[in-house]
Amino acid sequence: MNASGQAPRQVPRPGRLAVMLVLAHAVVIQSITFGMRPTLSYAVLDAGGSQALLGVLVAAFAVPALILALPAGHIIDRTGERASLIAGAAALIAAVLLALLGGGAVPVLLLATMFLGVGQLLSVIGEQAIVANTTSRGQFDSKFGHFTFASSLGQTIGPLLLALPGGTLETPPILAIFTVCGALAVVLLGISLFIKSSKRAPSTGQRARMLPSVAALLRTPGILRALLAGSLVLASVDLFLAYLPALGHERGIAAGMVSAMLVARSLFSMFSRLFLGPMVKAFGRRCLMVCSIALSSVALLLFALPLQLSILIMLAAIYGFAIGTCQPITMSWIAELADAGTRGLAMSLRLASNRLGQTLLPTALGALSAVAGVGGVFIGTGIMLAGAAWSGAAVGQAAEEESADEPAG
Repeated sequence: MNASGQAPRQVPRPGRLAVMLVLAHAVVIQSITFGMRPTLSYAVLDAGGSQALLGVLVAAFAVPALILALPAGHIIDRTGERASLIAGAAALIAAVLLALLGGGAVPVLLLATMFLGVGQLLSVIGEQAIVANTTSRGQFDSKFGHFTFASSLGQTIGPLLLALPGGTLETPPILAIFTVCGALAVVLLGISLFIKSSKRAPSTGQRARMLPSVAALLRTPGILRALLAGSLVLASVDLFLAYLPALGHERGIAAGMVSAMLVARSLFSMFSRLFLGPMVKAFGRRCLMVCSIALSSVALLLFALPLQLSILIMLAAIYGFAIGTCQPITMSWIAELADAGTRGLAMSLRLASNRLGQTLLPTALGALSAVAGVGGVFIGTGIMLAGAAWSGAAVGQAAEEESADEPAG
């Protein structure tokens, strides 16, 4: 039974080729994004831009998601995912061309970053909508686990482009990386052309407008809490990535050991997603989500203590496994809470919420470092995750209350 007391929705299972195309699409888009973003930062610095300008670069990538996410999701619900995937690939090709042909001009690099943000947005929302719309209730956790594993693989491949030969000690081979990303963007366009949109949900009346649809989604019991939990979880990852090197610098930990902690987090996050479906069946979604967020909270709180390096690496692995479990669960829960025909909008609402959290929360918690040092940031992030665990528990309570309110039979 779903949150509305209805029988699980059965949808036609996509063929193996269709599944592989979506997973390949996820790997390629994340490889491009995680290869281009740091390289654009190097390009701005190489062009004489200041470190403060890198903050503008981050905003140039994030702002399109905040502005365009909801309209993009609404259009996907009306017209299908394929057009969004094709448009996203085209935007990525435009981003690479601007970066390659812009002569290193900072304004052109900022424009390229905006196109990169738009392309990533359209691609990711399209992917998530396909997964949500081609999955039967009860299978969301397993399917989103596989999808996020593919995304994590791409996020691991992308930064490896920085190691391509031809650069200097301080700067990677910028033009070579842009060229490789351009080739990958063409591959992405080819994959997008072969992906078919999911079947549209049967119309139940007059087509809803975007803002009323958003309002209806937000009134769905559990949606707001699921969005809050998801944004807090993702913000914690950004804070971990940003402040772990600072923690190492503050305590005199070698860069190689900091790298080992980051790799441990990444690998264990990927590993956890392969077994998400069986873990949900064994422990239940609500219990698994709350416990994994709580475990990640404890792991980060312990980072504030002066522990041995071996223990810190173990804590990074525990945090990675726990946080890797949380992210696809919040994604699948939102997909299940949303009605058929609004899942593209639900996924875009989730993405916009995550971008907002990634913009505001690191800034707020980062101020703690001036008062309590880097350890204070880890304490604040751990407390924030404890709030996310509470919010995750409330998602399950809301679903149960809605089910209890439905008349029997």
